[in-house]
Amino acid sequence: MKKIIFIFSLLMIAGCTIFQPEEATVIQPKLLKQASLPAIPPDIYSDRFEFFCEMLINENGDVETAKLLTKSDDPTWDSLTTLSLLKWKFIPATINGTPVKLLIRRRVKVVFEQPIIISLAEIQFRNLQTADSAYHELVKGADFTSLVLKYSISSSKQKNGMLGDVDIKHYSAEISSALSRLDEGDFTKPLRYGDSFVIFKRLKQLN
Repeated sequence: MKKIIFIFSLLMIAGCTIFQPEEATVIQPKLLKQASLPAIPPDIYSDRFEFFCEMLINENGDVETAKLLTKSDDPTWDSLTTLSLLKWKFIPATINGTPVKLLIRRRVKVVFEQPIIISLAEIQFRNLQTADSAYHELVKGADFTSLVLKYSISSSKQKNGMLGDVDIKHYSAEISSALSRLDEGDFTKPLRYGDSFVIFKRLKQLN
């Protein structure tokens, strides 16, 4: 199978956009899911390719703004990469347990790994209590699609929870690990996904 580009990022500098008391306990954002990087043009590729970027992550863990701090000689690639960063999803930063908007700067290293593609469906929940309730219904044999329509707050609800074929390496290590252990027809326990919770089900792949 053809190798794909995978992003590995390291936190460099973080600046909070609100007043931060000296004694405050700050927890940095945690990456949940990243989008695919556009193909790297041959003239800027190297085995140690990396770039620096800046992202403003809001209280919901969404990237509001993004820009490259180090640019290549290919404006099209730079533009597509910036659009990719806007699709990343984080557990938001917190100060004393309260989610806050945070401006971060990251060094992004580009490595190549084999993709792990599986077909997935999801149910996304507002809170853990509802997710646990739905999970126990699934364990007792409830229909997954019926629970999607009953509970899900995700836009995927319009497709009965279907996400299609997904490279699980684009998720966080915790979620990717849980998905890698699923056999066809299995579902995960509720997993933290930003400010919500999600149950994934592995579907039969058509291809």
